[in-house]
Amino acid sequence: MIYLVTKQPKLFESSVYKTLTVEESLTMLNNAEYLEYDSETNGRDARINTLLCVQFGSDKEDFQIVVDTSTIDIKLYKGILETKLLIGHNIKFDLQFLYNYNIIPRRVYDTMIVEQLLHLGYPSGIIKYSLKEIAFRRLGIDIDKTVRGEIIWRGLDNTVIQYAAGDVMYLEKIMELQLNDCQKNNLMRAAQIECQFVPCIAYLEWCGIHLDTCKWKDKMATDLIGLDNAKKQLDSFVVNLYYQDKNKYSKYVYINLQGDLFEGFDTEPKCKINWASSSQVIPFAKLLGFDTNIKDKKTGEAKESVMEKQLKSQKGINDEFLNIYFEYQGKFKTVTSFGQGHLDAINPVTNRIHTIYKQLGCISGRMSCGSNQFNTDLAKFKGMPAKSITYVNLQQLPADDITRSCFTSPKGYLWSSCDYSAKLNYSH
Repeated sequence: MIYLVTKQPKLFESSVYKTLTVEESLTMLNNAEYLEYDSETNGRDARINTLLCVQFGSDKEDFQIVVDTSTIDIKLYKGILETKLLIGHNIKFDLQFLYNYNIIPRRVYDTMIVEQLLHLGYPSGIIKYSLKEIAFRRLGIDIDKTVRGEIIWRGLDNTVIQYAAGDVMYLEKIMELQLNDCQKNNLMRAAQIECQFVPCIAYLEWCGIHLDTCKWKDKMATDLIGLDNAKKQLDSFVVNLYYQDKNKYSKYVYINLQGDLFEGFDTEPKCKINWASSSQVIPFAKLLGFDTNIKDKKTGEAKESVMEKQLKSQKGINDEFLNIYFEYQGKFKTVTSFGQGHLDAINPVTNRIHTIYKQLGCISGRMSCGSNQFNTDLAKFKGMPAKSITYVNLQQLPADDITRSCFTSPKGYLWSSCDYSAKLNYSH
């Protein structure tokens, strides 16, 4: 049975649901051993967007309760949210919106995370982990998600309330099936640890990280100088080869024979290779004697590449080129990956970067950070083009002191850095 808790009188008459008071809903929720939980918001950024409604479900008690948070204070449910075990799907997202109200759930079960745990080692893309995919795979139920994109403008009408309730209708059943699989595969302890870690990841994302913009801009200026110097070295390398064998290398240089009205003539040969374009570097590398043929790992088809691993395996052919080319590549990656994108990613509400952490982001079980998704909510908030801000990778920052020193802690706080030993104890 679907219930709605709201203060909007216009929603009271419905054949889809019954209305409850806050007190009545709290009584029902208290009677449940654990609760399925989900929320609907007007965007994906917990520091910018707001809750529209939250929904609780209990398979054993046979109810779904939708709470209209536009008229009901979510803090009235703080006790429930902080004491009951919450079953959610990608509940890391939902927790961050609760943190805005100083509601800190610690007991959670995440159906997405456990499903990922059960399929570690599968090639990327083979198994999908949305609630829709898991419900169909596990229960044979097709959850209609077409309403999700309409919630902001529809408001809490009958269709939206049914949709919201549907997201907390099957989580308990999915959990039970997953736990059976965990039991069979001796993964119960692993599942417990992963679920305990979910609030940690949620809190890490919600807190964000402070970036000293002045230091970062100084670093960017230094990085550009380094990139320019590396490019000049490569250009000089090509020009020197041209002087040694003009016929062989003439297509990689140009000479300005027309001159310039204001600056006169400069007939010195100039390198015309765009070093950031692998399609332009490949024929030059082949001319130097490098084998650029590799096999695509995904398709198995032959292709050409000037990746570091491919070329550095051929030391002795032209080590001078290898050294200066990959020096340029490193400088180029620093400028393009650790520059303006980090400044754009700063949330003006918190003055911090809030990125995405995936605790099972790799098939090996390792964490990953960042995403190719666009943070359209932040871009809109800052008045920037929708596809201008991404979720930056904070796990693979350059290890130099200048870069690391740009990330600072607020006054009265300290950075804490920790690692663990991977040594194994083989004692019997």
